[in-house]
Amino acid sequence: MRCKSIGRLSAILLVATSMQTILSAPVQSAPATKEITDGGITFAVEQGLVSEKGVFPNFVDVTTADGMVTLSGTVIDLLAKDRALKIAESIRGVRAVIDRITVASKPRSDEAVRKDIASALLQDPATESYRVTVSVKNAAAILAGSVGSYAEQQLVARIAKSVRGVKEVVNDVTIDYQAKRTDTEIAADVKSRLQWDIWVDGDLIKSAVQAGKVTLRGTVGSAIGKSRAHDDAWVAGVVSVDDGGLKVETWARNDMKRRTKYPIRSDEEIKNAVQAVLRLDPRVSPFSPDVTVEGGIVILGGTVGNLKAKISAEQDVKNTTGALGVDNLLKVRPSGPSTDADIKRQLNAVLLWDPLLDTSTIHVAIADHVAYLSGSVESSPQKAEAQDAASRTKGVVAVVNHLKVESDFSVSQNAWPDYLGYAWPYYGQSPYYFSEAFGPQAFLSDEKIGRNVEERLFWSPFVHKDNIKVSVDGGVATLTGTVGTWLGWAEADKAARRSGATNVHNRIRVK
Repeated sequence: MRCKSIGRLSAILLVATSMQTILSAPVQSAPATKEITDGGITFAVEQGLVSEKGVFPNFVDVTTADGMVTLSGTVIDLLAKDRALKIAESIRGVRAVIDRITVASKPRSDEAVRKDIASALLQDPATESYRVTVSVKNAAAILAGSVGSYAEQQLVARIAKSVRGVKEVVNDVTIDYQAKRTDTEIAADVKSRLQWDIWVDGDLIKSAVQAGKVTLRGTVGSAIGKSRAHDDAWVAGVVSVDDGGLKVETWARNDMKRRTKYPIRSDEEIKNAVQAVLRLDPRVSPFSPDVTVEGGIVILGGTVGNLKAKISAEQDVKNTTGALGVDNLLKVRPSGPSTDADIKRQLNAVLLWDPLLDTSTIHVAIADHVAYLSGSVESSPQKAEAQDAASRTKGVVAVVNHLKVESDFSVSQNAWPDYLGYAWPYYGQSPYYFSEAFGPQAFLSDEKIGRNVEERLFWSPFVHKDNIKVSVDGGVATLTGTVGTWLGWAEADKAARRSGATNVHNRIRVK
């Protein structure tokens, strides 16, 4: 009788367990099986905005119609607006982004804003020699003058946007090429740039050049890939770029096609491609770094005049197809006399006018041209921004970043480094973690964290979920698998760190 009772109980439990599995199946279903819908895109964009400190997603509205995303509402500065637009462009299925965001920055006098922009351009080692003038009217900065390339023109605008109080930048800076180039030369350079950029699949894009005007047609895998292709086409000699013929199709996702379609590049080919992209980077080109490639590993040698140039050169390599890794042996040798006191004064000025760091408490110390940052900031992106500001300050050869990411939630916090400066705070045994958008949140279960990672991987146009295995144990996410580019590696890493994990072990191979 006892055996029969146990048998009946086991049967009941088996049925109950089966029913629970059936009922919970829709919740546990893999995100990859679902379709891309306008509602799903809207949700993914809003999730991306929540993860981005400084955008204030509560004041940004997202609507989607047939893959066309419209962003409206207000943000506090132009950099936040640009970040919001890039987040939307980086979501799988987004065909285009319509910008209806307004900037509601803290009011400052036009003259104060003008002086800060002029000082920022003069103090930045890449733009100090540019022939650019600045005027400001009703918080709108008008930039005039001439530079030698499209990249330099865009860099001037980027620096102007990084000054508090600017609501709009009108970039009237013209491009004055030093030498005239034929359409054939321009076409060859455009094709090469598209082929070597990991953000796009050059084989799917056709370009035509007539009288210096470039027309692009074909297919890209994402809206941000389309923006990238547009920028790639601006090689020396180009007077305009028309990307209206580029269609965004999700099947053209970068990482999936690269591994199967692109051949392995020789060391000599990779070297030539890296040298070409370094010549296009206005922060690196004045220094002509030495480039050596051994077994796909790029070795950068020589000297550069500032720390930002060294960092930019390494990132340029990581954006090049075929590069398996980079050994950055560049030495920073600042040009001209500069005392530690001068460096400290300049860095404090940059931190003061940066709109992302307006509410931060940052202490600066300079010793033997090394910048030491201490104090606190409100988010990990702010910590990364402060480090970037220090790296582009003339005279700085290294940065030691001891900034702590603080919150209003008073618990013991330990932070760990993250790729590109992003991190999640950890609170020991507390049952809460801190969400930058919503304050203290209950710790997520391992299962929920895993689903969150899968969801984010599904919406990324640069990595395929099926290539990556995610396991979560005690809140710690471990990533394994293989991707075709460093961009895919970074996307998976970011997805895990923004999904509620207390730490991430990224063991993904780039092959």
